[in-house]
Amino acid sequence: MKKHLTLLLALLMVGALWLPGSARAAGTGNQTIRVGLFYGSTALPGANLDNNVGSGYRFGYFDGAMNFVDLARTNVGQISVVKAQNVAFDGSNYTDSGGGAAVGCYHIQMPGNYAGFGEAQAAASAYSGGFVAWIDGQYEVRIGAYPSKDAALNAMAALGVSGTVRGTSSYGVTVVQTGTSTVLFQYDGGSQSALAVMPDVTGVSAPITWFKGFKYLGGFEYRRDGGNLTVSNVLPLESYVKGVIPYEMSPSWHLEALKAQAVSARTYAARFLAQSKHDSDGFDICGTDHCQVYHGAGSNNSGPNENSDRAVDETAGIYAWYNGSYAETFFFSSDGGGTENVGNVWNSNTSYPYLVGKEDPYEAFLADRIPKYNWTVTFTAAELTEKLEASGRPVGTVVDFYVAETTPTGNVKKITFVGSNGKSYSFTHESGVRSFLGLRSKRYNINGSGITTVSGYAVNDTTVPSISGLYAVDGNGQTSVLNGSVYAVSGDGGTGPLLPTTTTTTTPPSNSQSGVFVLNGSGWGHQVGMSQWGAYAMAEQGFTYDQILKFYYTGIEVY
Repeated sequence: MKKHLTLLLALLMVGALWLPGSARAAGTGNQTIRVGLFYGSTALPGANLDNNVGSGYRFGYFDGAMNFVDLARTNVGQISVVKAQNVAFDGSNYTDSGGGAAVGCYHIQMPGNYAGFGEAQAAASAYSGGFVAWIDGQYEVRIGAYPSKDAALNAMAALGVSGTVRGTSSYGVTVVQTGTSTVLFQYDGGSQSALAVMPDVTGVSAPITWFKGFKYLGGFEYRRDGGNLTVSNVLPLESYVKGVIPYEMSPSWHLEALKAQAVSARTYAARFLAQSKHDSDGFDICGTDHCQVYHGAGSNNSGPNENSDRAVDETAGIYAWYNGSYAETFFFSSDGGGTENVGNVWNSNTSYPYLVGKEDPYEAFLADRIPKYNWTVTFTAAELTEKLEASGRPVGTVVDFYVAETTPTGNVKKITFVGSNGKSYSFTHESGVRSFLGLRSKRYNINGSGITTVSGYAVNDTTVPSISGLYAVDGNGQTSVLNGSVYAVSGDGGTGPLLPTTTTTTTPPSNSQSGVFVLNGSGWGHQVGMSQWGAYAMAEQGFTYDQILKFYYTGIEVY
């Protein structure tokens, strides 16, 4: 069972603190998820909260079932949670070197333990600077926040009180009124517990809290183990997905594409939860593109996202499954004409039969609208030599660089560098064929070598690069401009969408003549799973979200 954490309440402000009620659930209707916002190298000395819609905060902890246990409350709208070490306000945040209001890590502890917050609050109100602490499940009364033990002893003598100077453990956190030294709470529940803060004490259904320039629904958790604070947003899964979609796909896109993205994002998060991938960090999933980009309910400049919210609502509770388990729903921007087997990208030893490469004819419909869809990068022999030497691969001077092997879907599987010293080095998988050179995708050729894919449309025995500017003639001889979804009639009278055709050419893999290597490529991303631009293109062609998902994730079920 988790230990309970200590809460400190400053009683200098009349009416600032309210008694806690009974335990409350963190969220209703769907699973609760903890999203890591700041952790590791980005952990914070202090974190400010501003209650924008609602009033005040509830303080407590989340139990093993992610139910919020309510210990105390305040109607103060702007609070900061800081590590229980010496910090000071720098004008905007509490830091280790701020020059403003200081919050020290030594306190005067008064004798006695208390049965509940109300009793402790009444006792603390008798002292200037008194507050309630909740330490390992016990309410205590403390005074002040001093930078050193001597400062606390001097203050105790000046106040004429008889107490004991106390610090906190490496897990302790302190809650203050932002911009001041006034302590509102202190919380220290040991290594297995963390302070939870839930905005609003008035019953508003969906309060919004400002944190670091973004708006957030739900509550927050502050975990500490000797250093700075790991800060997580804690909220229902469906609310979390609504905070992912606008940052992974434009809310203005076709609804069916957004619904496909919603199911992918929901499934991706559910798989993280099921596998406890970030448990050691103190949360379930991170808020960066290492997991999925998440910025809560948006920034001050972002308006309502009705379209993407609708996509989440209309797919609520729907996931992508394979053999009864959540599918690994990787997604990326664009594939350039073909996705890829997961094993050819990350050298995965795990079998993912649904993450297989396939030719993608749909992106070509939007190629002229996809930013930097076709790209070119040029390297000199000297630049490549420097890269190889820096990675511990001596070559003398690069004399040749070519695509040595491609995959069945036309992506690069292996590249080879040849040096003047007679050595050659080959790279495979993501770390070599894309990341080593900083390329946008693994779909490219070098000086025309390897495989070049040319997309077009077969119209009246002629291949044209685009349907733009073409006209159709109906049975009455009337003409109309081709746009949107175009269907073709085959020789046997069948109809189907007009899809791009591809032709491939191969030239010998030798680029040694010029000493300049030009890479021409298309697409952006790792190319495993669902192409977001491809989903958009399929949606415009009339495909539904489940059809889109089943195209990119082979053999899955959607329900």
